[in-house]
Amino acid sequence: MSERSDVSKEKSANQSPSVPKPAHQPRLDGDEKKLAQQRAVSNANDYDEIPVEELVRLTRELTERITNADRQRLAEELKNSDHHKSIQTNAPITLQQFFTGEIDLDTELAQRFSAAPILSSMSTNPKNIGILTRRASAILTAQDEQAMLSFDLRLQSGYLEVIFTAHNMLSFRFDLGEIQVSDRQRWLELMRRKTGGIAFLWTRKRWESDYMIFVVREYFTRVYAFSPKRFEAGVRITPDVVQSLLDWLEKYWVEAKPSQKSEVSQGPTKPMTSVEPSLESTLHDEEEPSDPQAFEW
Repeated sequence: MSERSDVSKEKSANQSPSVPKPAHQPRLDGDEKKLAQQRAVSNANDYDEIPVEELVRLTRELTERITNADRQRLAEELKNSDHHKSIQTNAPITLQQFFTGEIDLDTELAQRFSAAPILSSMSTNPKNIGILTRRASAILTAQDEQAMLSFDLRLQSGYLEVIFTAHNMLSFRFDLGEIQVSDRQRWLELMRRKTGGIAFLWTRKRWESDYMIFVVREYFTRVYAFSPKRFEAGVRITPDVVQSLLDWLEKYWVEAKPSQKSEVSQGPTKPMTSVEPSLESTLHDEEEPSDPQAFEW
């Protein structure tokens, strides 16, 4: 009996203390597993422990989810303008394939414009915009000055025209017209998303008129313009220049006060005095024919 008791004591001594069983954990579905993985690597230091292949896979999955969300959002916009009925008949083939999920729009356009120039600087004309300024322009330029993108804005009406220029000899003009203020604000919100994504800038005519596609990514933004007249253009813009452009458009295009238009348009109804400059003299003062580098409309 003593030997048996000694053996039992040795077994009990060697056994580890009892550990309570963990509570029952519910089974996670596919989306919940992805969210759990993202929470697990929420700290920047945690990424060092993840293989590069896994990071690439997670990045691609996130990009695909953002693209799918953009596709669904754009489909809702087409329903609001009744263009969803004519996608498969009147829309460009690239948009047809995008809305049906046949292609990745970012990959398709990036391959089409694989050597698009990178615009890395921005200037404005005029430098100071006053109440009598009729037009203003934001000019984006490549480092070698062989490519340029201009956003020409009529301040009174919000009429926007975008011009792509190559080698100082060839240009394409895309007439975006007067986009509604709500659509401008929504586009600006999409462009400022931290996750990036795809944002269309177009009128309620959609592809029946000139339109632009912006693909915001971490290192640069791809910008494409298309016309129903069968010509198109594309560039890439650095992140800092994109932010400067968005700030400029937000100030003079998105948040422009309607009172500016009314003040200018109602001016001629009052008797002109010697203090108020005439329209002809104002336009004459803004022109600088002696400067060969002056911007001309």
